[in-house]
Amino acid sequence: MSLFRWKPEYAVGIKVIDDQHQILISLINKLHDAIESQFESASLESILEELFDYTRYHFTTEETLMAQYGYTEEKLTKHKKQHQLFIAELNSSQADIDKLTIEDAALIQEFLVNWLKNHILKVDTKLAEFLLNHDCIHDQQVEPYQVSDEDNASANQHQQIKEDAKKAASELSNQIHQLDPFKMTEAEVDQLKDLADQLTHLLEQL
Repeated sequence: MSLFRWKPEYAVGIKVIDDQHQILISLINKLHDAIESQFESASLESILEELFDYTRYHFTTEETLMAQYGYTEEKLTKHKKQHQLFIAELNSSQADIDKLTIEDAALIQEFLVNWLKNHILKVDTKLAEFLLNHDCIHDQQVEPYQVSDEDNASANQHQQIKEDAKKAASELSNQIHQLDPFKMTEAEVDQLKDLADQLTHLLEQL
């Protein structure tokens, strides 16, 4: 798939939204470059996490503007629903991020490009029209998204659990490979392998 190039028709006229859309496009193109250069999995994981995190931040910006300037409840709900469905797709992709192939990454890129184009031209344009018609945006600034202490604590705890699970799975896997199968019963070997599978499954759910 070719690079996702910014076009004048993508501009909605609200600086903070247009700026963030251009950053999203640059991040999608960063993914494109990684695919073209036969990425390493660690590099892909880093790029996708950056892209997904910024997408969530961008959605928060739009939703802040909608709430701040009195976007109609019906339109706000529909707009947020699109965001929620998109985030669900991102979460699904992240669940198996360490197993993605080049083909998988290319499909993710195609999905991101098509979704963002459609969302800008059909949904964000309507939001921008409302904001401009109601003279809502003056300095075109929005308060940056602030993560609460509770959210930070939850995120840190989740990350620690994930790191602990990775470490435990790795250590157990190493132990299994170092075992002498001639000195263990078949049942003991199967039990250790089952424990390793359980840890791997737990990690995939985090």
